[in-house]
Amino acid sequence: MKRTATLGVLLMFCGSVLAFGAGTSATESEPAAEPMAASGEFNEAPMLAAMVAAGDLPPLPDRLPEEPAVLWPFAVDNPEIGKYGGTIQVFAVDNNPWGDLLEETERGSYIFRTNEDGEILPDLIRDYEVSADETVFTLHLRKGMKWSDGAPFVADDFVFMWKDMALNEEVKSWFNNDEPLERIVKVDDYTLRYEFKVPYPTFVLNAVSWRGGDWMRFAPKHYLEKWHIEYNEDANELAKSEGFENWWEAFNHHWQVAPSNDIEKPMVQPWVFEEFTSTYRTFVRNPYYYAVDRAGNQLPYIDRVVSSIVDPEVYNLKIMSGEADLAFMNTSFQNYPLYKENEEQGGYRVVLIPGMTGAAVAYHLNQNHSDPVQRELYQDVRFRRALSTAINRDEINESVYFGVATPRQATIPSAASYYKPEWGEDHPYAGYDPAAANRLLDEIGLTERDGDGFRKRSDGKTVQLIVGYSSGISGAEETVHELIKEYWEEIGLKVLLKPEEYAIYFERVQAGEHDVIGTAEGFEHEFKYFIVSPETIRFGPLWHQWLRANQSVQEGKTTLADYEGGTLPGEEPTQKIKDFYDLQARKYASRYRSPEYMALSQEIFDWYAEETVLIGTVGMVPTPLVAADNLGNVNVEVFWSAAGLYESGNYLSKFLFFK
Repeated sequence: MKRTATLGVLLMFCGSVLAFGAGTSATESEPAAEPMAASGEFNEAPMLAAMVAAGDLPPLPDRLPEEPAVLWPFAVDNPEIGKYGGTIQVFAVDNNPWGDLLEETERGSYIFRTNEDGEILPDLIRDYEVSADETVFTLHLRKGMKWSDGAPFVADDFVFMWKDMALNEEVKSWFNNDEPLERIVKVDDYTLRYEFKVPYPTFVLNAVSWRGGDWMRFAPKHYLEKWHIEYNEDANELAKSEGFENWWEAFNHHWQVAPSNDIEKPMVQPWVFEEFTSTYRTFVRNPYYYAVDRAGNQLPYIDRVVSSIVDPEVYNLKIMSGEADLAFMNTSFQNYPLYKENEEQGGYRVVLIPGMTGAAVAYHLNQNHSDPVQRELYQDVRFRRALSTAINRDEINESVYFGVATPRQATIPSAASYYKPEWGEDHPYAGYDPAAANRLLDEIGLTERDGDGFRKRSDGKTVQLIVGYSSGISGAEETVHELIKEYWEEIGLKVLLKPEEYAIYFERVQAGEHDVIGTAEGFEHEFKYFIVSPETIRFGPLWHQWLRANQSVQEGKTTLADYEGGTLPGEEPTQKIKDFYDLQARKYASRYRSPEYMALSQEIFDWYAEETVLIGTVGMVPTPLVAADNLGNVNVEVFWSAAGLYESGNYLSKFLFFK
């Protein structure tokens, strides 16, 4: 799910459009509309013009905002004004929204976006202001903007999401309640203020991602309020008439987004639901979409999206047979050679989207281990450095990732504005040197061996590392784990690989009951806030629990009396960890790209590099994107306004067209 803002650096494009084959069987496209006239007139798709002529739809000027957003694709191959029309065929592996051109919030739009130079710009909104102390953010909505059913898109929709959904314990919401938000104030229909208790510059950064989209910031109040008890005193009766026990069950059903239940719920995305079954879903263009291209053509270009639900194996077969006009969310890097092999016959091209994930697979040692001897080992930086130095990253790159990944330590991508090579590619313990690894282990005192040649702990037991990971991982990750087992056993450490069902695996990690965790480690964006997330302090989960609870007490959200026995949960960390946590918090509260932000960022990643708390393998693994030969404006770069690597294709889908 993956968050960016001003990037000041141009991203390196490591993939390229490769061979071209025959065309697909997509619907014939309409001619491109004429450029926008000097009078400011706009153009619409022929299917919508026909509906206007039939009296089934208001004229375009009545559907667009007074000031539509003017958007242009910059992360695509040969961006151009598209042609209207056509139905694009894609495939999904389940009925959840995370898939090719599906209804995830990344397919929609955000409060803010970035341009190709990384500048932050308004997207859904018309303009905004930030107070000098960065506690108040005033958003100006686009007057005349509408939901897909024609109802006004107004400040009430933002307040409703916060006050009536996020703050209501009965309602399921994606709203981030960890934000230090004091209140949201409606100034008028098209103006609202987010008021925070403390300076919160991260608000803008969050809103240049899915956190600024339709799952977290706003909801169609005019549609949902009839199921909410605050607005309909008969909401419980309405719920029971629909087969629910109470109002909030009905409300959550109609609001639900993963998967969607109510396809009549209005949206602000370029396409809206037309039909949703257990085997397929179809979307049709949103006649009230708020954006146009540079020539004044209302987006999107394509009329319809048809997504068929298949199993993962069939998904890849559909790609190779040329039945998928576009595929990227569930493509497999291991299948890249097969995609290429069938390129000409399938009538598609394969694009390698540049990899921006800092670590394809990284290892966290649980420094809060319940076994005191194992804990002592894991807290010894020499032990962690020995494990890192024993890894043959070049071999992993060549044998698993066809040589296109980057051998490196787990850290931020090299495109980050403050990046230092010694954190990643030139990390002092990222080179393959098993002799040095053995010396470090000997130095610790692990010199005695058991009958099988494995090193013994100080208590005479054999040192054993149990590497846990989700059983649902890709084949590439599985292969990396198997290689890691070989490397670590070569230096005398017994390794047990332990795949687990994800729910069990995640629960054990959260509770600090794991030994070693092997997982993909994102680091996708340079402003990501690592230690606060329970997903990213796996090296000290009990410290994390204590730090978060202590922070909550310090901020006045809770008191010691709220915790069992009047004691903070977890385990109080060392001063070094406390200082690091404070360092992260200071970065989180700093202005993006300010001198303070840059200095704190480098201090944080200096710490990561020195402490080697995350042991990486390779990173920057590209993602195969497959597109029909006659599909234009195909995403070929990382678009940082999207939540992550994969979602950039969904965000840019409004610009796709058939040539």
